[in-house]
Amino acid sequence: MDGLKFTLGNARHDLLRDSGDWDKFSRFWEDLPRDPCMGDGGTYRRRKHSVISYNVADGTVASVDQDGFLQSKEINRLNGGIVRRFEPVDQALLDTAVFRLLLAQFVPRIAELAPAGEPSAPVRRINIHQHRIVATEREAGKPTPEGIHRDGVEHIVMMLIARKDVTGGVSTLHDNTESPVLTHTLSDPGDYIFLDDRTGLHSVSPVRVAPGAVEGYRDMFFLEFC
Repeated sequence: MDGLKFTLGNARHDLLRDSGDWDKFSRFWEDLPRDPCMGDGGTYRRRKHSVISYNVADGTVASVDQDGFLQSKEINRLNGGIVRRFEPVDQALLDTAVFRLLLAQFVPRIAELAPAGEPSAPVRRINIHQHRIVATEREAGKPTPEGIHRDGVEHIVMMLIARKDVTGGVSTLHDNTESPVLTHTLSDPGDYIFLDDRTGLHSVSPVRVAPGAVEGYRDMFFLEFC
């Protein structure tokens, strides 16, 4: 597989056409619990996680039983090698019009990034991650505390939900030698990077509280296609 494969866009503009449903969707980031599994002892990450299956033919979604979230040490040098357990994503989020439209739009686009001749799976297994990275005067937030990495899946949607009172949070895509290929800031709600995880790596710079603010945050939504 040659070269880093990715696309950029804004889901609110390109897919949702500034639908009023976005506000209902983004409210699900207001009650995320603190991530209890941070190898660096950080208290800056809030998150929920679930696994679903998505039937491409009829658009049905089903929850998949999962006994925790596991990544290898090779994939995640900080938090890999242990089973991590998080609160599941709210079913009400999975029922939103925004979430269903995102699936209907991104799943067919996997074929655009896949190698020629690769068959399209009739049912996709998808990891869903909600993150809030908090920055305070005492502690910067680290969106990728493991550093330059890949997630160990096929494709990833990395989508900004909100930024408030923070600086930083600059995304960099790297080739498989860790050389930077693209630096890009997700700045507007709905901005996304759609990446073939097998073709490269990614990282994000720390977020710091903006001057004059006491606390800020960066909210992200991730769809990982396995």
